[in-house]
Amino acid sequence: MKKITFPKIFFGWYIVFAAAAINAYGAGVWFYGFPIFFKALRDEFGWSTASGALVISLSRLEGGLEGPIVGKLVDKYGPRKLAIIGAVIAGTGFFAMSQVQEVSIGSITLNPYTIFLLLYAGWMSIGYNTGFGHASMASVNAWFNKKRSRAFALFSLGAGASGITVMLLGIIMDALGWRTTAFVAGIGIFLIVIPFSLLLRHKPEPYGWLPDGIASTEIENEIKDKKTTIIYEFGSIESLKTFAFWMLVISSSARALAMTSVVIHQVIYLTEVRDISLTIASSALGSMVTISLVGRLIFGWLGDFYDKRWVLIITYIMQAIGIYILAGVDSMPELWLFVIIYGIAYGGAIPLFWAIVGDYYGRDNYATIRGFFQLFQMPTTVLGPIFAGWIYDQSGSYTSAFIIFIIALIIGCIFMYLAKSPQPKPA
Repeated sequence: MKKITFPKIFFGWYIVFAAAAINAYGAGVWFYGFPIFFKALRDEFGWSTASGALVISLSRLEGGLEGPIVGKLVDKYGPRKLAIIGAVIAGTGFFAMSQVQEVSIGSITLNPYTIFLLLYAGWMSIGYNTGFGHASMASVNAWFNKKRSRAFALFSLGAGASGITVMLLGIIMDALGWRTTAFVAGIGIFLIVIPFSLLLRHKPEPYGWLPDGIASTEIENEIKDKKTTIIYEFGSIESLKTFAFWMLVISSSARALAMTSVVIHQVIYLTEVRDISLTIASSALGSMVTISLVGRLIFGWLGDFYDKRWVLIITYIMQAIGIYILAGVDSMPELWLFVIIYGIAYGGAIPLFWAIVGDYYGRDNYATIRGFFQLFQMPTTVLGPIFAGWIYDQSGSYTSAFIIFIIALIIGCIFMYLAKSPQPKPA
């Protein structure tokens, strides 16, 4: 009988799987789960809508300020150590969040909102951005070149799968309340995130591999045959001097203005403006995140075969159409049409953008360069949700905010077109 042999799986794909699992849980309880947590806290403590937007915006501010620093640490010490450190910080933050209440320290009294703000926008944000963002993405980027877009697509499936985590959060919260839900979320980080973090590795070369699992002899032959070129590794400061970097910053900032705000305000908009039940609104948010899996796969695959700029522009246009539908939604079919169109485009843009950064600037300083992107995107990620919350508090409507988000996405298309691949200066 002929022996059946199975092809060996390149270890880089195990890293993608581990990073995706980390993303599935972390994004679900921290970012996408925030609207559900905050609505419960807002109802209990009587906070304003804008105050919630301020929390998520300040967490983005923290992420932007720490980005270059943590990115440098990841590039220097490797993603595994930073991922574990970040997970411990985030997990203990959820434990503390479950106990939010007024605290008196001598003559100083801190109200529940201040405690929550310090926890979520400070301590927990440091943990999430360190362990769940910079570390995972740097590891995935370092193990792939030709298949980078597909690798990022599979990695980003984790965030798409976090829609299931969001739905579970809603179920647990309805049954046990937000405090117990926060404590359970913290336990999950220690049981799920930390074990998967142990699989992360920095680069394939020390383990006898090259990116994409290709043997060194194959690379040499391809270079001789001019089928491939050696990728230039940009330094972190050198990348800032390229025209493409700033075009990508402006384009991604325009998208971030709309993206973060829609996610944060979607539940409140649907329940209070459109009078849709919390169960359906939460399901719509979870479904939008889940259906983004389709976009992540399709657009991620296309990114390895077509100019990523044009593929990204398509996702921007689809997101603008989705927001237009959301602004006028008055029936269940329209709501689910928004979920499908916006969800697919929203998901597709995520792996494409971080893959194009890797294509343009290489692997050696990826985490640091990614940190600079977060730093310079900070104004729109911070101000967008606050602006949308302020508009709603003042007018009882999100219409003006939605119009501005659509315009921002159109502007983003223009700057993405201008973001052509940078050319290194001759030595």
